[in-house]
Amino acid sequence: MVQALDLTFDRPTDDRVRAEWEALRAAGLPSLARHTGASNRPHLTLDSREQVTPEAEAGLAAVAGRLPLDVRVGTVLLFHAKQRWVLARHVVVDRALLELHEQALGVLGPGGSPLTEQGRWVPHLTLARGLTDAQLPEALAVVADSPPFSATALRLRRWDQQAGRAWDVTVGDDRQTSAGRSL
Repeated sequence: MVQALDLTFDRPTDDRVRAEWEALRAAGLPSLARHTGASNRPHLTLDSREQVTPEAEAGLAAVAGRLPLDVRVGTVLLFHAKQRWVLARHVVVDRALLELHEQALGVLGPGGSPLTEQGRWVPHLTLARGLTDAQLPEALAVVADSPPFSATALRLRRWDQQAGRAWDVTVGDDRQTSAGRSL
């Protein structure tokens, strides 16, 4: 089961990404708008892994203390996975984002996904998963006119797939007192 550490965003960014999700859904295409789980929201994954130790959990408040963080959401990005495509928006890498990512991985320690390792991580906001080759031209046309924009990462979120819950990591938490709150 997956444990994830994500950045979530201010309302304008959230609304803008959700509008792209909805445009894809309205076109009859795969979209994260179709995922109706309470934890589904626009996010930037810093790391995913099988387990987060209690020591790492306690150290995440220091990472949360680096927020808010302004980022630039760039152009459309495609990943090929399992004979299908993932459509996303690239998040432009800068020093502040790389330092936050490095600190998060340092707190979490070894054992994360190879896709989130330093030097391999491609920061992005996912719009759709499971697109076929035939759906790509239409999906790209739906989001083609959406220009890059500025965004603010406000919160560090932990997601526990097995428990089916997500929570914000807050500054000053010794052991994530907000961990019981579902988001």
